[in-house]
Amino acid sequence: MSLWKPQHLSVVELASVLKNALSISQSDRADAMESLETLKLQPEFLNYLCYILVSTDEELDLGKVLSNSDIQSCRAAAGMMLKNTILENHGGSQYDYVKSNIMKGLFIDKPLLSNITGIVITSLFSSVYRQNRNDPTSIQILSELLELISKGNEAGAKALSKIVEDNATFLQLEWANSVRPMEILVNKLLEFMLSESNVIRAEAVKSLNTLIPLESQSMLTRLDDFLQNIFVLAQNDGHGSVRIQVCHALTILLEQRPDKIIVQLPGIVHFMLHIIQTVSEEKVSLQACEFLLSLANSREMPRDVMQPYLKDLVPTLLTKMVHDEDEILILEASNDDDANLEDKDEEIRPSTARTSNKRDTPANDDDYEDEEDGGADEVDSHWNVRKCAAATLDSVTNTLPKNVLSIALPLLRDHLVAEKWYIREATILALGAMAEGGMNYFTDQLPALIPFLVEKLQDPWAPVRTITCWTLGRFSPWILNDNTQFLIPVMEPILQALMDMKKSVQEAAISSVAVFIENCDGELLETLLYNELLVKFSECFQLYQKKNLIILYDAVGRLAEKCEFDESAIDLILPHLIQKWTSLADNDKELWPLLECLSYVAASLGVKFLPMAPDVYSRAWRILCQAVDLETRSQVDPTIEVLDKDFMVTSLDLIDGLVQGLGSQSQALLFPHGDRAMFQVMLQCLKDHLPEVRQSCFALLGDIAYLYDPRLLQQESPLVEFLQSISVEIVHASDDGNRDDSATASMNNAIWALGLISERLDLSEFIIDLSRIMLDIFTDRRSHYNGSVLENVAITIGRMALFHPEVFATGQFASDTVWSLYCSRAMRLEDPDEKTAAFRGFVKIVNLTDATVQISNATLHKLVKGLATDVDITDFSDDLYGLFFKNLAALQSIKFNDDELSFLQQFT
Repeated sequence: MSLWKPQHLSVVELASVLKNALSISQSDRADAMESLETLKLQPEFLNYLCYILVSTDEELDLGKVLSNSDIQSCRAAAGMMLKNTILENHGGSQYDYVKSNIMKGLFIDKPLLSNITGIVITSLFSSVYRQNRNDPTSIQILSELLELISKGNEAGAKALSKIVEDNATFLQLEWANSVRPMEILVNKLLEFMLSESNVIRAEAVKSLNTLIPLESQSMLTRLDDFLQNIFVLAQNDGHGSVRIQVCHALTILLEQRPDKIIVQLPGIVHFMLHIIQTVSEEKVSLQACEFLLSLANSREMPRDVMQPYLKDLVPTLLTKMVHDEDEILILEASNDDDANLEDKDEEIRPSTARTSNKRDTPANDDDYEDEEDGGADEVDSHWNVRKCAAATLDSVTNTLPKNVLSIALPLLRDHLVAEKWYIREATILALGAMAEGGMNYFTDQLPALIPFLVEKLQDPWAPVRTITCWTLGRFSPWILNDNTQFLIPVMEPILQALMDMKKSVQEAAISSVAVFIENCDGELLETLLYNELLVKFSECFQLYQKKNLIILYDAVGRLAEKCEFDESAIDLILPHLIQKWTSLADNDKELWPLLECLSYVAASLGVKFLPMAPDVYSRAWRILCQAVDLETRSQVDPTIEVLDKDFMVTSLDLIDGLVQGLGSQSQALLFPHGDRAMFQVMLQCLKDHLPEVRQSCFALLGDIAYLYDPRLLQQESPLVEFLQSISVEIVHASDDGNRDDSATASMNNAIWALGLISERLDLSEFIIDLSRIMLDIFTDRRSHYNGSVLENVAITIGRMALFHPEVFATGQFASDTVWSLYCSRAMRLEDPDEKTAAFRGFVKIVNLTDATVQISNATLHKLVKGLATDVDITDFSDDLYGLFFKNLAALQSIKFNDDELSFLQQFT
């Protein structure tokens, strides 16, 4: 096939079809796509695509039937179609001509075509050669590619960089003739770092940056050579693309091998500061700033590592937090009111569901990437130097607050009243960035600063009002913890800002309100703000466009979590939610935040939501079933378009909200007349590949076990399948290779559900295997589990011990070391019911354990300390009496505090 020759008429025919496929005429495009589907069935189709891409214009001889621009467009289209076909179909002899001739395309003196050729070569490695590493043409093409790059071929360098990026792990393995490509690549890439071509230098560093985290022997042995080349480029190379990769390389080394750069750190920091101060190209400055952010956040470096550089660093960061000239022009041109203008769909950032966390601590939002930090969307909707500088200032202030503030505050003080709005705006941003770390050092200034910031909510410039809302939210802990006299004076103007006629200000104001709600004590919230918030939220529903409605839903949901909704909420909030609920189609993505909000509202309203519950449940159930059905059918029919997984997540969460709110009264909704379809759908969800779906489903399972008749799970044996799903989830997520945040959260909910099931049903048939899974996690000292996981396991062990304490009274758990760890975890539990369950089971276990295993005085003290607060001992006081009686001598020798003694006195 490599000796294959094309037929000229066939070349003309395919080129003409490709031209029509790019036509502005819909009918021409449709006819062309139909023809292409037919042509794909021809065995020589790929050869023709490759021939059209890599041949010279003279060889193609298409000038009589196509214009020059049409010829180039057809050649590009042929290349992209060839790439897509290779990725869809792995291996086979149909690629022989492509393999033998594709390299010719890298010589084409047209960047578009040579770059597309590189993409095709990359796809060969990512698909064909990855599946067939013994194919000798793979090493042949790689060798030719390296030879071309050494002669200055830039398209080849881009192709190689992409090959390395996509296949780094596979390149460490043996390929044809026992060759390990990685060993060849590292040496050649180090040479290319000093090429005369800017592109080749940049792509070589980029490729090596990809290899560093792999810690392959080939790279590790040449790391010093790599670093030496990096320093040469840092000193002598001013090209933007090279500088980006040099900065990125040093950031990777900081994270992966800080020992390699610690000696050179002063020079590196000043190099980064020099770039930020002098280079106007945004991407270069951003990469340099990201190094400083990584350094400020590094756990491998000493906490005061940034101190020697603060005098230069802080002013530089403050300067970079001012919008650049282009941004200022855009913002000044868009300062007019826009609240009545309808949002365009492309302006709305995709929302994602806040999945149900049972016994799990959600991750903090990244204030600088995910939260609005000032300015119009077209300016501040992406990660940039300004945001990176603010994040760096935040991190450095957290580490060295006094030092940072002593430099920053004198610089900022005069700028608060600057005539230019963008200076005022950047100053307020800086104050917000320093708020968390510098809170204790702001104390003297805040009583005067807070009223000043409140005044800025009336600033004529929308960006200033916007950033002020954000900054006041950042100071909410100071206000709510010890300075509640400022709460109303601050919240009332922010609530007024909710109705600002500039949408960016509305967004920042409602986000700030959500932060205050999140940080505020529920009782304080209900006493001072609840009614006013409901009134304002109702007004917001009437004013806000789609984008800000999403944030409003979140704020309402957070309020529902903190406060028990009453008749006022039914009158002021529910009509808006139901109206939106009925106006949206089942496949409208705007349903996600609305479903999520309704789940919290339903849980908060409780039985007061009962009149709306049947209709709301019916629709949530319909959406869930549709999503699961499409997902199931797509497994055998790839042409079926599935719904986004957030439809599953939010439907499950809404159903769970109804279960939490209505309690046992919702059982008839989910299981009408004994219909058990809900369990079958849940079992399908627990097989879903997305952890967030399983996470929400385990939350629902736990609430069903907790609130419904426990016999429901035993009828027709869904229990076995649920327990299998729980076991698979926990074992899978316990694997270090699968240890990410979403998998941990799903495992947490699975453990939580297991505990509730085991507390209500005798799992004697499964208890040995399930207890072993729990113990393996709790006693595993090699793996570093999230603290909430270990606390959750402690609760579940306590609940499992209600029926079967004997399984924990021998083996792994029967030692004072483990008991001490258990008491430490249980002491920290905040929920009284969970804390009671943990200690109740623990006492049963200790009482059953053989007398040869003694509880130490230290562990006994921890036990008493934990029991003395928020534990109801009513149901296990006899068990406790027995334990204390056996250890009476030890108790008398321990020095207890007054609360602990008061607790023990009830047993005398």
